[in-house]
Amino acid sequence: MIVFSREVFVCKCSTEVARDDPSAGELARRLRFVRGRPADLSRLDPAHHDDKQLDELRARLARGDYWMLGEVDGRVATYVWLHTRERLEYPYLPGCTFLVREDTGCGYDAWTAPDARGAGLRRRAFLEELHVLRELGKKWEASFFVKHQLEGATRSLATVGIKLVPLWRVTLKTRHALTYERLAQGDETARPAHVEVPA
Repeated sequence: MIVFSREVFVCKCSTEVARDDPSAGELARRLRFVRGRPADLSRLDPAHHDDKQLDELRARLARGDYWMLGEVDGRVATYVWLHTRERLEYPYLPGCTFLVREDTGCGYDAWTAPDARGAGLRRRAFLEELHVLRELGKKWEASFFVKHQLEGATRSLATVGIKLVPLWRVTLKTRHALTYERLAQGDETARPAHVEVPA
């Protein structure tokens, strides 16, 4: 699920990567990926998805977002949301919106069942989501990473050939003021939607 953070990073990675994780463990190897439909909402564990969350997921499906489910023995073990719209938003920081290039898709709100975390499911699912975006004609994926997740994600994904490139750091300085720091000079994959930032 999307988590609150006062500091987030917009990162990109290429969709041109191998589709599989040769070092995946037994549980990750059993993952099967499908596109989620409205009927799949009833399969989600109610201990981790309340009615308000289900309404939000239903709205995402209605607007056409791609819900990639990772199943193990028929159970939803992990998922992520993808879209190919121009705007990438981090909802917990109002105004934290970026515009991405036409060759870039967006991934957001990845979730893994608590009892399956640490088993490499998310890493294998990340490879699959890049494949999905590549099939949709995208060369890059852009996504937000909160500060405490970025280092670990960078190391883990690098083991399967995914290079995360931090593009921007966004920080909530006061209740309503965001600061934007460009981390990849000259890279125009994503740019803030509401402010002018020097190149």
